[in-house]
Amino acid sequence: MANVPSQRFVLLLRVSTRSQGADGHGVAAQRRGIQLFLNSLQETPEVVAELVEVESGGKELKDRPVLQQAMELCRKTSSTLLIATLSRLSRDAAFVLTLMKDSSIQFKVAAMPSATNLQLGIYALLNEEERRTCSVRTKNALAAAKAKGVVLGNPQLAEMNRTRKRVARKFADQNSNLIWSLRNKGRTLREICEVLNDAGISTANGGVFHPIQVTRILRRSPNPVEAVA
Repeated sequence: MANVPSQRFVLLLRVSTRSQGADGHGVAAQRRGIQLFLNSLQETPEVVAELVEVESGGKELKDRPVLQQAMELCRKTSSTLLIATLSRLSRDAAFVLTLMKDSSIQFKVAAMPSATNLQLGIYALLNEEERRTCSVRTKNALAAAKAKGVVLGNPQLAEMNRTRKRVARKFADQNSNLIWSLRNKGRTLREICEVLNDAGISTANGGVFHPIQVTRILRRSPNPVEAVA
């Protein structure tokens, strides 16, 4: 096949999850990028087909039937496979290089309109190496910070969680005797809620009682009857 791509294209849009595929998240951005590329062409392009693939980019070609279908359609119609970005084809450099060796099909990336198949393979290698070195730098930085005694994460969030648990425990202790007394008399969770709400007793957050709040208090505090026994 000639190195100069034709003006006929098969569009491939890929998302990694079914929820993204269902709500169009990610697809719209890819479609915009591709349309900008098509609009920039001097000759009016022909879009043979648009295929949406819902697969992980880390899978092998044999496990990506939509990509296989797109490539076969390109061969039959002498079209170029057009994708928005190189990562939509795959994030695995070896996978991209293998595809680029296939002389029966021409690839085009809308975000890199001048790149040839060979250049796309090189870009894939560079991107993979950059991701690897970035991951190593991040891990090394975290390890160095931890060695210096830097507290990772959000210490305020941890303290907020501890405070929330203390408040919940105190509230449970203050109301558990009444709740267990009603429970030991055979009252249902909903009946206990009615008693507490009618008595004007509020939850720890100042709201009305529901069965879930009563259940949590029962779990946090032991049954005084069993404790005596």
